[in-house]
Amino acid sequence: MKKTVLIASVLITNALALSAQQDSSKRKELTEVVVTGQYKPQSLKNSVYQVRTISKDRIQKQAATNLQDVLTNELNIRFTQDAATGGSDITMLGLKGQNVKILIDGLPVIGRQGTSNEININQIDINSIERIEIVEGPMSVVYGADALAGVINIITKKAATTKFAVTARLHEETIGKEYGSKQGIHNQYAGFSFNHKKWELGAAAGRNYFGGWKDTAVGRELVWHKKDQIIANGYIGYATNKFSLRYRIDGLDEIITNPGNFLFRQESSGDTLATDQEYLSQRVMQQLQGAYTVSSRLNFQAQSSYSNYSRQVFSTTVSKKTGDVRLNTAAGMQSVVDFTGFTARATAFYKLNKLFSFQPGIDVNIDKGEGERLSTGTNLIKDYAFFISSEITPNAKINIRPGVRIISNSVYDAPPAIPSVNAKWAVSDKVDVRLAYANGFRSPSLRELYFNFFDANHQIIGNPALKAETSNSFTGSVNWKKISAKEVVYTTVLNGYYNMVKNLIDYAVSANDPNIFTLLNVSDSRTAGASLNTMAKYKTWNFSVGAAYTGFYNDYAAADKTLPQMQWSPEANATAGYTFTKLKLDLNLFYKFTGKRPFYTLKDQEYVLASIKAYHIADITASKKLGKYLMVQTGVRNLFNVGRVNSTVVSNGIHTASGVRSIATGRNLFAGLQFNWTK
Repeated sequence: MKKTVLIASVLITNALALSAQQDSSKRKELTEVVVTGQYKPQSLKNSVYQVRTISKDRIQKQAATNLQDVLTNELNIRFTQDAATGGSDITMLGLKGQNVKILIDGLPVIGRQGTSNEININQIDINSIERIEIVEGPMSVVYGADALAGVINIITKKAATTKFAVTARLHEETIGKEYGSKQGIHNQYAGFSFNHKKWELGAAAGRNYFGGWKDTAVGRELVWHKKDQIIANGYIGYATNKFSLRYRIDGLDEIITNPGNFLFRQESSGDTLATDQEYLSQRVMQQLQGAYTVSSRLNFQAQSSYSNYSRQVFSTTVSKKTGDVRLNTAAGMQSVVDFTGFTARATAFYKLNKLFSFQPGIDVNIDKGEGERLSTGTNLIKDYAFFISSEITPNAKINIRPGVRIISNSVYDAPPAIPSVNAKWAVSDKVDVRLAYANGFRSPSLRELYFNFFDANHQIIGNPALKAETSNSFTGSVNWKKISAKEVVYTTVLNGYYNMVKNLIDYAVSANDPNIFTLLNVSDSRTAGASLNTMAKYKTWNFSVGAAYTGFYNDYAAADKTLPQMQWSPEANATAGYTFTKLKLDLNLFYKFTGKRPFYTLKDQEYVLASIKAYHIADITASKKLGKYLMVQTGVRNLFNVGRVNSTVVSNGIHTASGVRSIATGRNLFAGLQFNWTK
């Protein structure tokens, strides 16, 4: 029998019934259902992958306004703000965000932007999330490119089990000490769902306004840019015992405003001009998902999505004397780039007997881009893949899942095969051990291949000759769970990983011109780390604490063998919550410590050890139910008033020339009101 493949097609449609609303009770926790990378929706305990979940209840208690608010508290995930584009840069397991696959209901989100080539996760509607599933480590066999570091799967809300439901939310928040009609955060959201017999229907819309953060900026400038988002979604589904079909559409319209200071003097008129820029983003993502069950041993699933993402840079000049606004016609000041993405996946699951089950499938991804900052003409990448995996269960305690993915790509030489093998061993009722090896890959994106941009501050050139990144990764985890005689639920998880990456893609100074950055396969790289997390729940108490130690690769180690290959950085997090049952009041604390991040840099032709300072982030929230339908929330975000974090030396990165990294917007106060009505 040929070596079979690990595929993992997300059976979202079948998950509709099984992934319903989670509560915080211990019995529900023991049977918590996950879908990411699974043959079928199954309990978290039985998954062959180590999956972290963030529930709707946790998101609600944190009063999060965007996805970054939630993920910031997670171990092995770090963020910095890109002040030049208004986006957020993420790292996961020590790897940059272009190696993190972002999914909505198992289908990829398009629209990588900025020089970091990352998906801006804050363009995803936080109010539509049922839960978040995080799988760390390469998932390239299952999900293809961009999954070197892992997968973040956003599971959206489905229709309520009741016939009709209406929800609404208002949220007001200061930004540091700034608040007003045009300052701070002002969010509004409303939606409904309808469930009748075999049909479900729902829709929602909202506006998220962020007035920017001025802080220490002088004149008209902002440290963080103003952002105005309109989001909307809708879905319709039909399901019987054997057949299901579901359509969903998500839309985004976003304007990020970057006002400039009056710096450019016109001698002829005696006037002074400022340059203002707006970054206009629009995304429409459509999904169609279906499943058909022939018998308990055979079923079929199919998923497809079509997405259009457009980003425009619109620049104007403002007269200090008259206030007149005119189009800025300088080079690089205007641009429109359009990306479209099509994904189609089809899988079949067949259970041969108690020992063997199989899942073959096909995966088609077509990405197209065009615009002023891309190479002349239409840029197109076609990626076709066949994958197959097998689940081998010699007994009730052991589950082995080998898999392989075979790829054909139109613009780069794909590896002949991407293998992986995952294994789970139930040592006892309380202890599970998971071990995995995976070969990962990341294909160059359209931006990396064809993006060219020149203006007064940026000179960036894409590289059509880039090779795909590949990796060999090893992961392991030990899970221990116990329920005491007093019904206290204890859970402890120990994780470890080691990644070796070849042909790492990054920016490098052009050999012909030191002022030009181009993309190259600069070097090989590696990351390593370990984490430990413990959680306890007892009646109305819940508490968790964790720590992680991450090794980041030293890029200069290859050039100077005397330098260490890895630089290590610690993390820690904690959450604590208590429910006053009679008062219908929840109090919660969310805390994350990000330790000093050492790195080497080149200064005066010498390698110098530098570091980014450590910082603490904490949120305190209170939620109080008012009657049957209303809940009020209030609290403090970023209790320790973190804004920007200094480096000990100046970095030479494209957007980090000041040696300062933006982390958050200072200490914020917030209040919100939620309405939920069901019939």
